[in-house]
Amino acid sequence: MKIYLHILNVIVATLVLTQSMTGVVTFTDITIFSILKSMPNPDPIEHQIQTNSIWSWSQLVPMKNILLFVDHETSCSFLKTEYPNITCYNFASLKCLHSTYKRPYINCAFDIAQQQKQTSILVFANGDIMLHNSISHTISFVNANMHEFFLVGCRRDYEMSPSLNYSDSEKTLQNGLNHSKIHSTTGIDFIAFKINTSVRMPPFLVGVYRWDNWLLSEILLRTNITVIDVTQSIFVIHQQRKKLKGEKPEPHSLRRGAVYNDVLVKNISGEDYKVGFINNANQILSGNCEQSQCTFKDNLDRSEIVLLKQRANAQKYIAVLTVTSGYMPLVWNWICWSKRIGFRNYILLAEDLEAYKILRDANEPVFISKEQSLNTSSKSEVKYGSYDFQITMTYRLEFLMRVLRAGFHFLSADMDTVWLSNPFNYISYDTSITIQGQTHKQTKMSGGFIIIHATSEGLKLWQDVIKCQNQNLVDLREQQHLQRKRPTSDFTEQECINNRLNTTEMNLLDPYLFPDGRSFFDLHRPQSRGIVPVVIHGNWLVGLEAKIKRLQSWNLLASTGSSCDPLENGIPYSLSKRSNPVRIRIRILAYNRLQSLQRLLESLQAANYLNDSVALDISVDRPSSEAGSSEKKRWKQVMEYVGDGETHPSKFKWSHGPLSIIVHKKHVGLLGQWTVSTDHQDVQLFLEDDVVVSPHFYIFLKQAIDFYYINESNYDSRMFGLSMQHQHTVLGQRTGFSVRSIEKELSETGAPTFFKYQLVGTWGAVFFPEHWRAFLEWITTIKIENIEEGCTPGGLLSTQWWVSRHLAGRMWTHWFIRFVYERGWYSLYTNFPNREALIVCYRESGLNFNVTRGPMNPIVEHLQSNVHLNFTKHLPVFDYHFSLIDQPALLSIRHNLWHRHYFINQCRIIEENHKVAPKLIKPKSNTPTHIKGVENKTRIIRSIHNPLLEEVTLPPSSDCFKWFLLFELIFVFPVVLLIVLGACVINRKKHTSRRKPFSR
Repeated sequence: MKIYLHILNVIVATLVLTQSMTGVVTFTDITIFSILKSMPNPDPIEHQIQTNSIWSWSQLVPMKNILLFVDHETSCSFLKTEYPNITCYNFASLKCLHSTYKRPYINCAFDIAQQQKQTSILVFANGDIMLHNSISHTISFVNANMHEFFLVGCRRDYEMSPSLNYSDSEKTLQNGLNHSKIHSTTGIDFIAFKINTSVRMPPFLVGVYRWDNWLLSEILLRTNITVIDVTQSIFVIHQQRKKLKGEKPEPHSLRRGAVYNDVLVKNISGEDYKVGFINNANQILSGNCEQSQCTFKDNLDRSEIVLLKQRANAQKYIAVLTVTSGYMPLVWNWICWSKRIGFRNYILLAEDLEAYKILRDANEPVFISKEQSLNTSSKSEVKYGSYDFQITMTYRLEFLMRVLRAGFHFLSADMDTVWLSNPFNYISYDTSITIQGQTHKQTKMSGGFIIIHATSEGLKLWQDVIKCQNQNLVDLREQQHLQRKRPTSDFTEQECINNRLNTTEMNLLDPYLFPDGRSFFDLHRPQSRGIVPVVIHGNWLVGLEAKIKRLQSWNLLASTGSSCDPLENGIPYSLSKRSNPVRIRIRILAYNRLQSLQRLLESLQAANYLNDSVALDISVDRPSSEAGSSEKKRWKQVMEYVGDGETHPSKFKWSHGPLSIIVHKKHVGLLGQWTVSTDHQDVQLFLEDDVVVSPHFYIFLKQAIDFYYINESNYDSRMFGLSMQHQHTVLGQRTGFSVRSIEKELSETGAPTFFKYQLVGTWGAVFFPEHWRAFLEWITTIKIENIEEGCTPGGLLSTQWWVSRHLAGRMWTHWFIRFVYERGWYSLYTNFPNREALIVCYRESGLNFNVTRGPMNPIVEHLQSNVHLNFTKHLPVFDYHFSLIDQPALLSIRHNLWHRHYFINQCRIIEENHKVAPKLIKPKSNTPTHIKGVENKTRIIRSIHNPLLEEVTLPPSSDCFKWFLLFELIFVFPVVLLIVLGACVINRKKHTSRRKPFSR
């Protein structure tokens, strides 16, 4: 601090020589407001001090632009007499005086000044502050370069002797320029600001400390407004009575009302006010603005505490990543991924000034120490473990120690990591665990992804690591002269960390959620279990170019420069371009179940359509060449009832709009019926013939379409339609969990009435025309006869169903599941009370059910607007695994995690005749081996399991497993039985031989 003030004194002394009292600029866009003591003041010195201050302000702005606040009306009367054009406010009449401390509230002055100002810029100055005309030039310069700003500057203390005359205000100001000293950066007596939103001050008391530091800390921590230290460009003269010999200034903490302000500031913001010092400004303005010689520069003296408080999460966790200018492609990639997942709790630690400037210009939270700013080398190809590499690591280690000492828990990560979710949602917040980290070579912890808690144990551990690192530097220097050298990797901070883990409470993160480069890119361990990683480490590969190429090959490179590549964003809203209104079309898919079809048509006929005209299409498939006589007979019964749309009229009469009968010329199966191309732009409701509809289904459907599809403000480009059934199970099976109930999962998120889920609901699926057309275009590019084309990675149970039914052509939904998986889309679902649904499946005997089971759910008989029609815009989004998704846009990149080449690993053809055996990974139940006996206290944090690190082996499919059991029963069980019987016989003989001597 002393060095900082000394430098300021030298700079300002030089500036004084270039300033003069001539050329005063009156800036009409400034309003100055201040709080004065009583006027006329009975103390001659105090009276003259305030008179000098008012004079100096009047030299900068018109008198009408000066607002003064005083305690009593008598002071206002005096000021209006002396300065007729000045506006004066009386705190007593404003009822802004504290009843006990008899001090005014400063928020009254700020509120009135902001309400009454006729200018865009406000200046606050204490009543004992004289402002030099350099203020006008400085504000003018800043205003020309910034839309919003907050200026602060250190005052210069000028002592005034009671025995001298200071009635010449101009002379007093000049003497103040020549004979004053810079005050510390803690005191703030002058601020100038241009802010689009109002500054809301708490009711601090005037005349005591804390309020100024609180205000500056709020601007620094809670806004994006640039705070500029203008100490080197302006003169703020603080007039103060000269102390008598031996007289000491009154401590701030003992002033009347100081306790009140101290308690108030700590209740409002804790310890945050402590960063509200001038030396923590974002930028520094230096030079003479009157002569257009002033320039902005970054403030490299600001404390890292500002960034920590700005960016840490509520639990005081902060991610720190080291950056160099030579690795900027990886830096931009990481930044883009952090934006994609909405992660902002990070600081970028720059190793060289070039990297700092690049990231500062991009408005990133970057920090560099003043000493490190002298480093101009990018070090893009520094060898891992080398001396230069370890110098950089030491800089990082020491910065992280300062983070711990400030009371923040840090996550230190390498820049070659790809973050797919917020890692703070998957770590343990138990501070008894000193360190957590990613596994490295199965048994070690990677230095490229670790979390340290700011506890006494964490501080001690990190201090030991720094000592070890310093010794590494010494050893590396000495090793340069040895013929037989140890590997440089032995001298890394990673080795220092691992060598100190034996006596430390620790936890290794789940290697499937936090895989290293080998596990993810080469062995595909998370993919084999259907797990979406949280963070992928790009290690096990050397060199920037190689890392970039690997990311490109996996479509995980989010940026090719400083701008981020856009994600798949669904289908943009386009209804404003359509001339015809949106209509609803009902499409029934039928085959040979006449009674089921009649039941559906009766329910449709009885529904309320609000007098709308609704088109109804009935699509009837033909029997295949292998169909039996009974099947064909039932089909003919359907044809006799519905007709063929040409020569044979339909016995069914649709009374709510046009009716179309579509009879396929050949057998097309469900896939063919669902995917018939149409040229209309209607919203389509697909109904298979084994469902019935609620009498109120159309009212719900129309209002839902109006709200989510037609209303542009609620339109979600990734929502492809609605599912009017009640969904029961989760098809995405997580490793370690069986198929779960959606009701149970929804109860954990507040049981919303509506939610969005990736799965398509086939019992009452509603598709928006643009999304449905995109699917029809996509499926024409797919080789439907190829079983691997229909596989969806991620451990979905529907994949198992798909491979068991594919050859019979019995499933179409998996194509849509795969399509939605690639696009990252989802559907609207309902979660009505008592599992009610607007469309209910009767589970008729057919392709999906062997026997008729009856209705799946109760149907909505009575429509309640506050329940069934209570639509809201913001709904929870769930993926196939029914995991809650914070950033729905990220669903579109899921398929990148399963390289297209590995899709076939999800569906394996194991025999020449295309007999398919699905292979789903099941969790192993081996006892975990802990590095240090730390029990797993959360569902998502696990100590490392030996079995998890083995090569993945696929258990047999259900079909193979049945044959395996049969083999055991026929061959293994008899052999085991014979062995057991033989052992019993031998044991009996031994027992008998022992008893023979006693029989004599």
